[in-house]
Amino acid sequence: MRLVTRTLGLVLLGALICSPLFAAATAGGAQTNGSALAASSDKAAGKAATAGNAEQAPVKVAGDIPMRPELQAFQGVRGWLVNGKEIKLDEVKERAVAYHGPYVLQEMVVEMLLDQEAKRRSITVTDAEIDGKINELRQEGGLTTDAALDFYLRRNGYTRGWLRQKAADYALMEKVLGDQVYVSDKEVAAFFDQYRDQYRRPEGVDFRVIVLPTEKDAQAALSQIRGGRAFQQVAKDLASADEKPLAGELRTFNRGQQGMPPELDAVLFSAPLDQVVGPIKSATPAGPGYYLLKVEKKRDAYQFTLEETKDTIRTQLRKQKLEQGVWPNWVQAQLSGAEIEAVKAP
Repeated sequence: MRLVTRTLGLVLLGALICSPLFAAATAGGAQTNGSALAASSDKAAGKAATAGNAEQAPVKVAGDIPMRPELQAFQGVRGWLVNGKEIKLDEVKERAVAYHGPYVLQEMVVEMLLDQEAKRRSITVTDAEIDGKINELRQEGGLTTDAALDFYLRRNGYTRGWLRQKAADYALMEKVLGDQVYVSDKEVAAFFDQYRDQYRRPEGVDFRVIVLPTEKDAQAALSQIRGGRAFQQVAKDLASADEKPLAGELRTFNRGQQGMPPELDAVLFSAPLDQVVGPIKSATPAGPGYYLLKVEKKRDAYQFTLEETKDTIRTQLRKQKLEQGVWPNWVQAQLSGAEIEAVKAP
């Protein structure tokens, strides 16, 4: 029943700090970043081959390049030795400031201005309110399981500490500026009439899936499940390290949704509940694959009424007005009126 699905980072940072840096970083998401890395690697490899390395095939990078864990540790680290040669932490900081410094600095300034306004009006947020905001944003982003949340955070270079701090900032922003937002019943009704189709739930299923490269592998996995092992555990055991956190997790698919191979689309809506179906041969990004499916829940199509959706719509419109109108205007006014000066180094 959501009209717009946004990434968790866009909700947290896009609403709080509308910086060009963040907009560029989130416009394409991790997939775009991976594609850019792949494209640059292809170009570099192509140049090497034409320079005389004809016998060495160009390096092809498909998808994201995994991040080395050694390169993610900053606390208590002086630098990093790469084949014996050091990259110093101070050098990393200098480059980060040179490229991103103004945006990071303005983000910190706006956070401070918000905190100052909250203290002036004796407004605070409790741990329970922060937890509630995190849960709300997780539901909005579809990150309902801990595995899905951790995968998202790790993929985008965030931590749970970062998430909690940004959720606290967002909750504080809502309390400081929320009284400036009003949504009338007439606006809610007009919105429902305009986007009625968005509040129609299509037929859907909740299912789990295992994808394996050969039919023999799929049959072996099926034998394990029929022998008493849990579908989810078999999926995790057979998944690659990168896929393991989400392997076997419950997924949702709606009738008419894009991205599902036709062979699986037909089976998902006809499969009996709680029974493993397959192996089903179908194409995957890496080539032919064999699928095992387990459908755990089915939902009929349903058209929601205005009465059923009015609270959700009111919340959506409040967020839209707050994020796209009240908040940017407040930030601009605060930045224009604040006494900000650069303190010269001695």
